[in-house]
Amino acid sequence: MTRSIRFAARAAGLVALAGAAMIARPAAAQDAGADGPTVPACSGLANPVFVTGSSAFEGTVKFFGVKFSALATNPFTVVYQTPGSCVGIDNIVNNKDLMGTAHYYTVDPTDSTKVVINTCTLAASGQKPDVGISDVFYDSCTSLTPATIPATLKDTPGPAQAMLFVVPKADTTARYITALEAQDLYGCGAGYTGNMTPFTSVANTFCRDANSGTQITIAKAINIPATALVSPTTCTGETGTSGVVNGLTGSSLPQAAIGFISEDAYDGQRANLNSLAFQAFNQTYAFLSDSTAAVNDRANVRDGHYTIWGYEHMFAAADSTTGALTNSKAADFIGYINGTKTDASIDPVALEGGAGTIPVCAMKVQRSTDGGPLSYSTVADPCNCAFEAAATKTTPANCAACTGTGTSTCTGGKSCHHGYCE
Repeated sequence: MTRSIRFAARAAGLVALAGAAMIARPAAAQDAGADGPTVPACSGLANPVFVTGSSAFEGTVKFFGVKFSALATNPFTVVYQTPGSCVGIDNIVNNKDLMGTAHYYTVDPTDSTKVVINTCTLAASGQKPDVGISDVFYDSCTSLTPATIPATLKDTPGPAQAMLFVVPKADTTARYITALEAQDLYGCGAGYTGNMTPFTSVANTFCRDANSGTQITIAKAINIPATALVSPTTCTGETGTSGVVNGLTGSSLPQAAIGFISEDAYDGQRANLNSLAFQAFNQTYAFLSDSTAAVNDRANVRDGHYTIWGYEHMFAAADSTTGALTNSKAADFIGYINGTKTDASIDPVALEGGAGTIPVCAMKVQRSTDGGPLSYSTVADPCNCAFEAAATKTTPANCAACTGTGTSTCTGGKSCHHGYCE
């Protein structure tokens, strides 16, 4: 069944989209490597760890990357190639060679708040990955061999990432989309029987590809296979997130244009794009991922109202009996990101919050499958206040600062966690 997209805001429960603003956060400079006098060999960088997979997670990894390279003890350089989530898993599970070019990260010498994305050249053969990154669980990548994750590969879920339906800023009408409407649009195709007004233009309906974790997460939310997204023709023609963003911002029919991207990418495009609130199946209202369009607190993701999200999964070789990681470089990379390995110079909550992903300690819900049911999450060391302070650059009104651990500087039964009473 097809339905016309509806635009009128609901009287209650729908978070209004008007008034979106660019949220200030450290920005990445343009890729400088290819324009420089030389492009170095990736293997010649200082103590490189080779990472492959999700393009959606690069926005977070780059900030960790500059911290890793500056460690006082055992510094290392992150070399990241972003062919997509399922390709990243395939590369690590089948120990494939990484070829072509990849990125590494340095602090902008003219602005210490920015990260420069540099290019390096991978060896013609023989360069194996240390870590595979995916926005989705192993079994969501249906083309993988083997079909189930082997005991010699460990999946360590990292921070959560929301995925959004987005439209050009010039579209002042669209405010939300329901799961059924999105299912019709991407399952039947733009312009199907002319009833998908205003999204009737194949050339202005954007998506990714079946190996993209972003597309798989969206597909799970609207209950169609990631391989079944039909017309738009641009599903295989656009290159990554940047291709979708460029297609939307350059559209000659902005009122008819729609696509989807990860929310950390959207944060850098708030001046150019609007996100649509999403009404999941069995929900009464549509919700933005944030509490309002003007902030990036991820409130509705964290409490379960906004349902299009998944974990950033980090895959690495492991002992089949104990499950312990067998690659020390991978163990360091994953440990620092998840906070199980610590250094005074690295605050994973601040880095992830500032980059647009959500540390697990700030999530109040959890799930065990992509698009699956949500359940409440009990976190021993919550970081809600620290995350919101990092994400919004403003200390939440109900968050009192504290020092140390325990209850010595907190009242009302709260304890000190990550510098705030919770």
